[in-house]
Amino acid sequence: MINKTEQLENLKKEVTFDSEGFYPGLADDQNKTVLMNLFGNIIDDFMSAAEQNYNDKDYVNLISKSIIRFDPYNLDTEDREYICSSFEKIMDIVGLESSEGVLNEWMYGFDL
Repeated sequence: MINKTEQLENLKKEVTFDSEGFYPGLADDQNKTVLMNLFGNIIDDFMSAAEQNYNDKDYVNLISKSIIRFDPYNLDTEDREYICSSFEKIMDIVGLESSEGVLNEWMYGFDL
């Protein structure tokens, strides 16, 4: 069984902002490396949190602080969906069932 840290390390390699499935890839290629590094840093934060045995509320707070780090970039809907999907993968790894509306709020401006 792969532990959380290893799973998160593997996820770092998967979040490339390249075209996959229905995702066309990052529209602004100049930001690709910056966003990959940003997401890698966020995953590092989650690895540290997993080692500290964060509870659900702590993880939701970490998502809330992390997702807004993408706000300065001019991301289109597909990019935002890709980011939310990547956060959902993190949630699966750490065992968090809900972002308590944080991802919907960031994606749509309100919690569905």
